[in-house]
Amino acid sequence: MFTITQNQTGALPQVIPFKAPIAGNLTIAFSGTCWSKASSSLGGVAVFLDDQQIGEAQFYFNAASMHTALPTQLFPVMLKPGTHTITLKPLVPNTVSDQHDFFSLWILD
Repeated sequence: MFTITQNQTGALPQVIPFKAPIAGNLTIAFSGTCWSKASSSLGGVAVFLDDQQIGEAQFYFNAASMHTALPTQLFPVMLKPGTHTITLKPLVPNTVSDQHDFFSLWILD
């Protein structure tokens, strides 16, 4: 396991550069928190590797303005050696994060 980032905080979008220590068919794991401006709405985070979307962490928010943990997601990827960028974006415009939200990413082999 290789940690890309651990408990990075702040507003979406997040851009996280990293240098891959290994290459090949691997898994990127995502964990994070966010909140929604609207109640009874779908939200979450879209995860991109080098500007290509690799998956989503979706959540249905019953309450507005309540920081909520997203379900941990695992994304299979083909990772080449070298420097890469993970970008985290709101899944929908109502999805928000701030200094009270945290994001972690790992490479699993």
